[in-house]
Amino acid sequence: MDKLRVDLKEKSYDIIIGENIYGELKEYIGKYHKILLISNDKIGPLYSEGIKKELEKIGKVSYYEIPDGEEYKKIETVMPIYDFMLENNFDRNSLVVSLGGGVVCDLSGYVASTFMRGIDFIQLPTSLLAQVDASIGGKVALNLPGGKNLIGSFYQPKLVYIDTSVLQTLDTREIKTGLAEIIKHGVLWDAEYFNFLSENNNKILSLDSETIIKMIKRSCEIKAEIVSKDEKEKGIRAFLNYGHTYGHVVENLTKYKIYRHGEAVVYGMVFAAEIAKELGMVSNDFIEKQNAIFEKFGMDYIIPKYNLEKVLEIFGHDKKVANGEIKFILPEKIGKVKMLSVSEENLTKVYEKIRGKDVKTVIDIGTNSVRLCIAEVFHNKISKIYSKFVEITRLGEDVDKNRYLKKEAIERTIKILSKYKKIGIDFGSIIYRTIATSASRDAENKDAFFEKATKESNLSIEVIDGKNEGELSFAGVMTDGYQENVMVIDIGGGSTEFIFGNNKEIKIVKSINVGAVRLKDKFFQDDIYNEENYKKAEKWIIMQLEEISKMREEKYILIGVAGTITTQVSIAEKMKKYDSQKVHRYNLSIDRINENLKLLSSKTLGERKKVKGLEEKRADVIVAGTFLLKVIMNYLSQKRIIVSENDILEGLLISKK
Repeated sequence: MDKLRVDLKEKSYDIIIGENIYGELKEYIGKYHKILLISNDKIGPLYSEGIKKELEKIGKVSYYEIPDGEEYKKIETVMPIYDFMLENNFDRNSLVVSLGGGVVCDLSGYVASTFMRGIDFIQLPTSLLAQVDASIGGKVALNLPGGKNLIGSFYQPKLVYIDTSVLQTLDTREIKTGLAEIIKHGVLWDAEYFNFLSENNNKILSLDSETIIKMIKRSCEIKAEIVSKDEKEKGIRAFLNYGHTYGHVVENLTKYKIYRHGEAVVYGMVFAAEIAKELGMVSNDFIEKQNAIFEKFGMDYIIPKYNLEKVLEIFGHDKKVANGEIKFILPEKIGKVKMLSVSEENLTKVYEKIRGKDVKTVIDIGTNSVRLCIAEVFHNKISKIYSKFVEITRLGEDVDKNRYLKKEAIERTIKILSKYKKIGIDFGSIIYRTIATSASRDAENKDAFFEKATKESNLSIEVIDGKNEGELSFAGVMTDGYQENVMVIDIGGGSTEFIFGNNKEIKIVKSINVGAVRLKDKFFQDDIYNEENYKKAEKWIIMQLEEISKMREEKYILIGVAGTITTQVSIAEKMKKYDSQKVHRYNLSIDRINENLKLLSSKTLGERKKVKGLEEKRADVIVAGTFLLKVIMNYLSQKRIIVSENDILEGLLISKK
């Protein structure tokens, strides 16, 4: 067991480091009448009972659990904790104990610092990141919508107690997010430590006990030394913010849900190094050394690039802004950094030069729905998907009958397009591509729709033909790396695309004017599903399918995309909440499709809206869509279809246009 001292005179405290040491916790804590243990719903179930037993040897223990995630580090999470403490008669002589990662450490410390103007607290950090960073130094804070850690204070704990055995329960990604902060310590303070990390990367990643304890101890020593010299961040403590300025931009724009803190800090360190290079402070040699250690630990260091105006706006909210210039911690060499004010002009110059992953927004305006996907794209490959949305707008309602897009349908669609543009802006997208498919191709008033939609949503819309639509869907499916021949079926509202090929070439693309909405309007407009209507519909579908008759002779994996097909899975699995991971690559049988059809057609429209797994707005067309899928599979003599979440949206993301 190792002991370090954070020397802050009357506010000094110990950091205890060891393996399997929770059983000795009581030896380091004084007597308290009441103790509040705060954890989250991820860590609490693993350790809270054991910790409570140890704390009960000291005083009466209450337990409070919060949801896991950075998005919960906010005042709305804290207010119920205050109420809980008042209801349970906590007073100024009580103790708060945090058990968790950085969010729990920050939030618990904030509660302790503000309840009755401050009560004692101790930190039991369970993540590597918290053990070397968040638990030490007394920075306690909450996030605001405009930025990270914008409300808080400096409030020191009475003890930091680090049990390294808990690291064995963490996944590799969580370990790496802590290692990012550890590498940061080497870059900003200790070149010898940086070299130790680089030389021992394999032992560290395998969680070798001796190496891990040595590493954590040195990182704690570095932070303790800095905090002891500058508790309130008036000088050198700001060095610990190396990588945080742009890192906070990444976290903010991704709503604290896509990247973990350490991952964002890596991007921030890369950006800061590029600024330092632009200012003549470091050479390429420094950048190569820093990037090399990221590579050794398997960390992504290609930064996501956002809309520059949005980036500068978030910089403007940062605590490190002064007199219109942004203060950055910039490297001079490994082991040494300094604080400098950087002008907007220099930031812009660096940002435009730097290689990065473009954040791209793509929108698909279909006959039945409008869909959105936001993702990072690097060298025409999808790096990370941020978010997907779908809204049923019925743009193609009755378009088959009168060849016109209805005014109400146009208004619904434009409202969603405007909403999607705002979402894209909020995520900092720098590239937008919006396409329109079947209904827009067929309507006589399509030009008026495009003009109005472009003006009101500020999105440029392009109409693509069935062939292009099929090619994009196929490209999206093939991002999964299929090597065999595949046949992709994309059932839309107004048309269905059939694409046959492999990872080298597309051999056949056919688009037929049969879709779920079109079929419903033509044969099932009164919501009557009987044998007579089914026979008429099947005869008509098969007539259209003659265009793909040659495909019946080919051998391939059958893959289905888009809402009609993905909904078959959510209904079959009775999903209360749509689970895209479970849907993706689901092996769906014709028997399950027949069961779905029987279930859905036996219910009234009102009853269908209550079926588990079925989106309410899709209830009126799902029977027609399911019947269409059944007829297609029977026509192709296929008993199974692989359901893919990757479709035209992914195809749009990787397209070079």
